Amino acid sequence: MAEAWTWIHSEMPEQHQTFYTSRLPFIPVTTIDDKQRPWSSILAGPDGRPGFATSQHFGELTLHANTWEGDPFVQNVKSSGGNRMLIAGIGVEFSTRRRNKFAGFIESFQDDGPLFHVRSTVNEAIGNCPKYINIRELVPMSDTHPRVVHRRLELSPDERLPHDIISFIHESDTLFLGTYYKAEEEDREKFPSHVGMNHRGGKAGFARVRPSDGRTLVIPDYSGNRLLTSLGNIEATPLAGVTFVSFTTGAVLYLTGDAHNLVGPTAQRLMPRTNALTTFHITGYIFVADALPVRQKPGTSVHRSPYSPPIHLLAEETASIYFNDLDEQPKVTLTSIEIHSKDLATFSFESLNPLHIVPGQTAILDFKSFVGALPYAHMAPDNPITVNDDRIRTWTISGSSCWSASSSKEDGPVSFSLTMRHKPGGTVTSALFSIAHKLGEFRPELLKDSRPLQLSVPLMGITGDFTLGASPNALAPITLYPSRKLLWAAGGIGLTPFLAMLAGLRGTADRENEVGAHVYNIILVLSTREPEVLLPLITRAARCSDDDARASIGSMTIHIFSRSPLLSSILPTPENQLGLTVDIKQHAGRLSKDTFRGLGFEDVAEREVYVCGPEEFEEVVLGALSEVGVDSDKVRREGFAY
Repeated sequence: MAEAWTWIHSEMPEQHQTFYTSRLPFIPVTTIDDKQRPWSSILAGPDGRPGFATSQHFGELTLHANTWEGDPFVQNVKSSGGNRMLIAGIGVEFSTRRRNKFAGFIESFQDDGPLFHVRSTVNEAIGNCPKYINIRELVPMSDTHPRVVHRRLELSPDERLPHDIISFIHESDTLFLGTYYKAEEEDREKFPSHVGMNHRGGKAGFARVRPSDGRTLVIPDYSGNRLLTSLGNIEATPLAGVTFVSFTTGAVLYLTGDAHNLVGPTAQRLMPRTNALTTFHITGYIFVADALPVRQKPGTSVHRSPYSPPIHLLAEETASIYFNDLDEQPKVTLTSIEIHSKDLATFSFESLNPLHIVPGQTAILDFKSFVGALPYAHMAPDNPITVNDDRIRTWTISGSSCWSASSSKEDGPVSFSLTMRHKPGGTVTSALFSIAHKLGEFRPELLKDSRPLQLSVPLMGITGDFTLGASPNALAPITLYPSRKLLWAAGGIGLTPFLAMLAGLRGTADRENEVGAHVYNIILVLSTREPEVLLPLITRAARCSDDDARASIGSMTIHIFSRSPLLSSILPTPENQLGLTVDIKQHAGRLSKDTFRGLGFEDVAEREVYVCGPEEFEEVVLGALSEVGVDSDKVRREGFAY
C-alpha cells in the first residue's frame, strides 16, 4: 500500500464533477471553528433536490446551499473571514452506495439572503468503496422547520450528554466524520494542513457512548481501503467532528471533540472483539430537530450493507468477563458432541480454569487456530461478511456444570455446552458439523468422549446480560415462596438462553435452605419448524438430576407454534421427574400480531417478558405484545447481533 497516495487526484475527475452537480441532495462538509476544532456540517439546496452544486472546471466546486440555525458552517466561515478556509466534503448517493470525496479551500463566500454561495478550489479528490453504506430511498422534504433542541459549545469537565442524544446515537446507522491535519511549520510546504470528511456506517448502534462518563463516543474501525486518511489525520492532530442524521425525522446531531485511535489490547479492553477503534471525547454539541431537507421515502425499508459486522458492545455495557490478556486467556477443550439433527447439535467444552457463568450468557471462542486466519481483502462481493471475519464466534451457553446444586463455582474444571445451528457457508459451524457427522459415521465413540481429538481453542470471554437476574419484586416483603411470573418467547434456535435459564432454575439450592426462593410460573411461546427436536431439549433442561432432585419449583406452559405435528413419544411423562410441572399446547402456523390476545393471557402485563430470535421474529412478538398492552421498553430482548 506504499503507493496508495497515488489514488488521490489533484482535481476532480469528470465523473466526480457530474456526480456532485447532478446526483446529490446534500453534501456533508468539514470546516474549522475559531478554536481550531473540526465540525461536520450538512449543506443542501433549499428544496432538498440535487443540482445545488455547480462546477466550471475540474478544480472548482461551488455550493449554492441553504443552512439552518444550529449548523456550525456559516459561523465557522464568517469567523475565518472566508479567506482560503480549509474545506472537505463527501458525496454519498444512498440509493446506489456510490461515494466520492474532495478537499481544498474556500475561495469565496457570499451571503445572498436564504442561500450561501461557497466557491471552493478542489486540490484533492478520490473515489471511495461502498462497503458500509446502507441503501435507502430518499425523497425531498422542503417543508422543514429546524429547531435547536440542544446547544452546548463548551462542556464542563463532568458534564454528560443528555439521554435523548445518547439514544439518538445508539439508534443511528450512519455518521459523517470530519478530521483535521494541522501541519507543523517544518512540514507545511511538503505536507500542508488540510481537513478531511468521511463516512462511517454499520448496523444501527454500531457507534457507542461510554456509560461511565456519558460523553465519550466509541467508533469501531471496520476493514477499509487501508489509506488511513481519517485515522492518519487523527493520529497527527487528535481532533474530530462527527455528525449523525436521522433520515426519518430530519434531526441532525453535531459533535466536536478530542479524538484518539486505539489498537490491539487497548482497544479490546474498551470494546471486546474490536482490534482498532477511535474514541471521541465530546467537547461541544448541537442538536437540531426537523432540519434535513430529505427523508427516507415512506413505506420503504433500509437495506443494510452486507459488509457490516455485528454490533460490539463496550465492555462496560454488559455484565461480562473478558480475557484480554493473552497470558491469562484460558483454553477450552471439546469433550463431547450430541447431534440432534443434520443441522443442530450440542458441542460441550471443558475449561480447567474456574469460570462464573450466569444462565443466559454467551461464550466467545477464538477459532483462528482451528480454521485459520483470513488474509486482507478489500472487497468480497461473493461473501461480503468475510471482509471483517476475525474467526471469533459467540454462542449462547445452553448448559453448564456450574449450575448444578452440588457443584462448586470457586475452583476446579467447568464444562459448558453450546447448542448451535449449522450456518450454510459459515466457516466455523461448517468445520464443526463436518467433524460431528464424520465422527458419527466412522468413530461414533468419539462423539461421547471427544477429548482424544485434542481440539482446544481460546476462550475470550463470558458475556451478556440477557439473564433472569433478581426479581423486580425483590424489594417487596418476602413471603415464604413468592411467585415469579415469566413470559419467554423463542424463535427457533433462540430457545438456547431459555434452556440455560431452565437448567439454572433446576440447579439452585433446595428451597428449604434458600431465603426468598421463588415458585415460578413460566409461559414459553416457541415458534419452530422442528418441535420434535427442540421439545426434548426443553424437557431435559427442566429435569432434575439425582443430585438436584427436589420438589417442583413451579409450572411451565409451553405454547408451540409449528406446522409440524407433535409426536406423543416426545411428550413429557410423570417419570421424567421434571423440576417444573409442564403443560404443552400446540398451535398450527406462525405467530401473528393477535397471538397473545388469542391465547387469552390475562396477566401478560404482570409478567417479566424475554424475547430471543431473529429480527423478524422479534418484530412480530413485540407487535403482538403491544396488542395486549405490553410496553416494548419493558421487554428484555436478545437477538443474534453477535
